[in-house]
Amino acid sequence: MKRLLAIAISVIIFATSYSWISYVPSSQREPNVYYFGFIETFIFVVIYAGPIYFLVGLPLSIFIDRLIAGVTRKSKWAKYFVGLGFYSLVGVLVGVIFLIIFIQNTYQLDVIIISAYGFVASNIYFHLSLLLSTIIKK
Repeated sequence: MKRLLAIAISVIIFATSYSWISYVPSSQREPNVYYFGFIETFIFVVIYAGPIYFLVGLPLSIFIDRLIAGVTRKSKWAKYFVGLGFYSLVGVLVGVIFLIIFIQNTYQLDVIIISAYGFVASNIYFHLSLLLSTIIKK
């Protein structure tokens, strides 16, 4: 249940931040060019990111959490940094795989940008999951 709640909130946070970053104010828009509004971008990001979080992120999260539990038994900080590394790596890999599957002509800049989005998306989920675990324990 905690993972599903973390996924739902992560999708909303990711979609909001992506929509905010990609929004072009009216004063900076070129004439006769269509720009997506904030809500339109938000809806598209939820439509695309939601299934990726759920279908790809959920199983990978379970796998990573079991891997972290088996690897580190020392301190909370060691678990945190190992988890941060694994989630970041998996986020970048999922972003690159998504790019390879859905976009035929890829450029180096596209790979960097999509990898950064995967990195951010996975870290939003990771930190939200840690926050929800702390809240649920109390």
